[in-house]
Amino acid sequence: MRRLLPRFDLQARLDQAQSYAEWLAAAEALDEAEGLLEWRQTDGSAFFHERLIRDHIRRMRTLRQSGDLEALAALLQESVYRHLGELNNPELYLYARSGTKHVVTEYLDEVECVMRTLCEQTIPGMSEARKLALFEQAALIYGRPALMLSGGAAFGIYHLGVVKALWEQRLLPQTLAGSSMGAIVAAAVCNRSDAELDDLFAESQDRIHRIALRWRTPVGMWKHRTAMDETQVFEHIVANAGSATFLDAYRHSGRILNISVSPTRTRQKPRVLNYLTSPDVLVEYAAQASCAVPGLFPPVALQARRADGRQMPYMSTETWIDGTVHGDLPRERLARLHNVNQTIVSQANPHVIPFITHRKQRGIQAVGKRVVSSFIHTGTAELLDIGRQLLEKTPLNPVLAQAHAVAAQTYLGDINIQYPFRPSAYLKVISNPTPQGLADYIRAGERATWPQMAMIRDLTRISRVFPECIAVIRERMRPRVVDARMD
Repeated sequence: MRRLLPRFDLQARLDQAQSYAEWLAAAEALDEAEGLLEWRQTDGSAFFHERLIRDHIRRMRTLRQSGDLEALAALLQESVYRHLGELNNPELYLYARSGTKHVVTEYLDEVECVMRTLCEQTIPGMSEARKLALFEQAALIYGRPALMLSGGAAFGIYHLGVVKALWEQRLLPQTLAGSSMGAIVAAAVCNRSDAELDDLFAESQDRIHRIALRWRTPVGMWKHRTAMDETQVFEHIVANAGSATFLDAYRHSGRILNISVSPTRTRQKPRVLNYLTSPDVLVEYAAQASCAVPGLFPPVALQARRADGRQMPYMSTETWIDGTVHGDLPRERLARLHNVNQTIVSQANPHVIPFITHRKQRGIQAVGKRVVSSFIHTGTAELLDIGRQLLEKTPLNPVLAQAHAVAAQTYLGDINIQYPFRPSAYLKVISNPTPQGLADYIRAGERATWPQMAMIRDLTRISRVFPECIAVIRERMRPRVVDARMD
């Protein structure tokens, strides 16, 4: 029996890990020292029907080994939709650091094995075209995950670390959404191919453009009615994300970019821009609009690129501001547009993170914090709503309306990765990072993601297998070219 290090030393190893592999090794050792590996090894749980899951594992394995593919397909469909809600319960991932019950992993292993068996083998009485249609329908019903990057000013740089951690484990969703600083990071990721992303994260971070903010002089502030120079943030966006339409970015990377923008006109609606809703809109202008915090930057008029390469205004009479005002996390629109069923939220908004630090805690103190946070959130939204109604016909109404929109939003998803709350960090929230500061933000994003990795891997696993199976079936359906040349 191997000797266990003291818990203090194991915790230090966990906190000082420089990679996910190091972190996971330390997490498993700490779980073992605290007896949590035994919890993982037992099947009993209040959150799922363990005996039924064991029975389904056994039945799927038996049918797969016997070759009864028709019955196997029926059992798979029943089992996946029966246990979907149970196994998606985040409570299963609040105990051990290194993962949840082993039976959950065993079940997902068998489901994946069954899916690959069904897509690779011929099912009696079922054509490949019919099989493809069934897999595509099942994928549509099941849905897909999305990574949503909040605003956060300088804190939002940490989104790069979140993306890096997910990318290195090949868990980065195809669909990304961003607002404000999150829009810049999402644009930079979705306008790079896989090889270009590998290069971005493997090479020196000196290649990342850091200077997004430039304060105006007092005279400039008075003249432009904004505190910062919008040309500097635009230069920052183009340097990091390039220039492309949403459709061009999708074709180049295969990733679906979504950027939230908020209207300046009362009767206009907030938008989620992507290759479906606005294929010809230029990403750099959308990201700039999503960063246009009222008072700091002026509103932005979107631009589009025509098929002949000419640039032209998009919705020329409208201007747009910070996407966090009305749609920091546009979950409903992503579900409708892209069939998103699982949201991974990277949250760095300065006005949000102090109120969500208790989400990973357990016990009476955590419950008390949640109650207080809920009262503050609800009460602030109600007061702002009353204020905007009372002052409807005054110059203060637009300001109160924007403040109410910010306060009334939901800032969490199914899986949440949050920037660590440190009061001292707020001194740098509206400033450009130093080279060391950039590295620190990225490492903070990685560290915040590692504890969520097991849950992300498990909860998105089936949705990640569907595209691979569909690709296999389509390959099997391709007509084989026979060399019929005569001698």
